[in-house]
Amino acid sequence: MEIIRLSHIQIDFAKWDNVVLNSALPLVFAHSYYLNATCPNWDALVIGDYESVFPLTYKTKFGFNYLPQPPYTSQLGVFGKVNEEIETAFYNYITTNFKLIEIELNASNRLKNEFIKPKITFVIDYSKEYKFNQNTKRNISNAQQLELKTEWVEGPIAFELSKTYINPFLKSYLKIRDSDIHCFDQLILNARGAQQLYSFKVTNKSNEIKAFGHFICNGKHALFLKGTNFDREENSGSMHLLISYAIDFFKDKATWFDFGGGSISEGVANFYKGLGGIIQEYGFLRRNTLPALVKLIGNKK
Repeated sequence: MEIIRLSHIQIDFAKWDNVVLNSALPLVFAHSYYLNATCPNWDALVIGDYESVFPLTYKTKFGFNYLPQPPYTSQLGVFGKVNEEIETAFYNYITTNFKLIEIELNASNRLKNEFIKPKITFVIDYSKEYKFNQNTKRNISNAQQLELKTEWVEGPIAFELSKTYINPFLKSYLKIRDSDIHCFDQLILNARGAQQLYSFKVTNKSNEIKAFGHFICNGKHALFLKGTNFDREENSGSMHLLISYAIDFFKDKATWFDFGGGSISEGVANFYKGLGGIIQEYGFLRRNTLPALVKLIGNKK
């Protein structure tokens, strides 16, 4: 089984996006526009005529190439035709060519070994019954009684609201560095260019924004990208209203709704479960074969 490595300029993005969209798990994270924002100049591993693909989100440090997980990205790994032989072939390639690997594999990838640990996201499968718990219903009812309303925001206005409301949240609350905030801005622009960006705001009677969030949908996978609310002390239920609106909005536009994965605290997990989310497990591959001196220097940075 021959694996071909393509440099960024050699990738046929139309073929790449087609195989991603027709995969068992067609995640927006693996679309070319998404990767172009989160990991500019990424390379590709390809088998056959894009029958199976694997994004190489590599960087270089201390003269060594390594594979990190790009920001705002939950699951990558193998897309297209996936089986144990194919997964093993890709695994052998990356472990041979990269001394440090810290990437997330999508939930359709089943390869297991000592270097792959479980992570979770929460999802709603629209083909199955889902329901909100009593706390969620109470918060939504509270928001409605306060006459909060949710609106779809399109075009340049969504980008400007993102810079005004989401970027300070990323910087001050999530402690995200400036370079990754710039990356987020580019992702918003790329998703809008691909016509896969959906932005919603919650406003009160005075038209003040109480919550704002971005979602990305490719017609199959609907992702809650980032969002925040500005009424934490008031506890008006704006974030419950925002997400419940999005869940309903995408039910005839996607196969499933993804709450985003990553490092999920108990409070956030309860929030997602309250909105009908169920656990989806996927793998996190971490393998470090760097020389001891490089490991030491890296740890001091």
